[in-house]
Amino acid sequence: MSAPAYAACVALVTALGLGIAAWVHPAFLHSSMQTLGVVKAPRAMPGSFYVTRIEPLFETRCISCHGNTRAKGQLRLDSFAAAILGGKDGAVAVPGDPRASEIFHRITLPASDDKAMPPSGKPPLTADEVTVIRLWIVAGASGELRTIKGAPKPVLEVKIPEYDPAMVRKQRAPLAASVTQLQARFPGVIIYESRNSADLEVDASLKGGAFGDADLAALIPLKARITRADFSGTSITDASAPLLAAMAALTKLRLARTQVTNKTVASLAGLKALKSVSLVDTKVSDAALAPLRQRSVAVYGGGNE
Repeated sequence: MSAPAYAACVALVTALGLGIAAWVHPAFLHSSMQTLGVVKAPRAMPGSFYVTRIEPLFETRCISCHGNTRAKGQLRLDSFAAAILGGKDGAVAVPGDPRASEIFHRITLPASDDKAMPPSGKPPLTADEVTVIRLWIVAGASGELRTIKGAPKPVLEVKIPEYDPAMVRKQRAPLAASVTQLQARFPGVIIYESRNSADLEVDASLKGGAFGDADLAALIPLKARITRADFSGTSITDASAPLLAAMAALTKLRLARTQVTNKTVASLAGLKALKSVSLVDTKVSDAALAPLRQRSVAVYGGGNE
């Protein structure tokens, strides 16, 4: 057989094999053409609805069975191109038609159905997640649209920090003795922000007039760790201004019904972490509060009420 005839036979057999493979597995031809560069693989645009809503959903719910290491039904959902390509039986998302889309059909089957996705033993998609996929398909299974009308707002995942007693003890160690001593002196006034934290909250409001400037001064060893402090109704005065200014970690401060004035408010200017301050029933003026408000610190009361 001549070389040209042999080459022709090879080409014919190859084409026949590709044709059979494409007929048996419709996605195979498209995948091969994308690999060879004959057609360009579709891509999702950064910031698109697919990237911000569908891709994270597929990552958490689907790719354990339809990813790089395992692709049931030859279906991969770990990229936009793979999701659009579909599996051994073809496309799973028919643009504009959820009812004709295999993926929508599978995620809406009863959990007891053998064809339901995710499979038995894994939690089913929530109603909002199903709606997000349906609306994406209705909108054309696009990789470009940034927003889709009617889509439920994403729910932020709440992550509870793992409790690590050894790490917490290590973080609290430098001030542990001082905290213990001051907790004994001021029962119920000083607590840790959480069981995972070395930061502290101070609430002296229940002490009322019995808590004064000298008592606040006793807390100075803890100044770097106090994030919230309530001195409402206590007898502290402007004499405590330098002490308050030294609490650099303060985010919330309550000084309602105290004798503090503009001098104390001016001392708070350097507290970069401060988010809110209560000055209800004090003699603080509006002018003194302006610098805090310019920094978007929430101010309650004051202004010579």
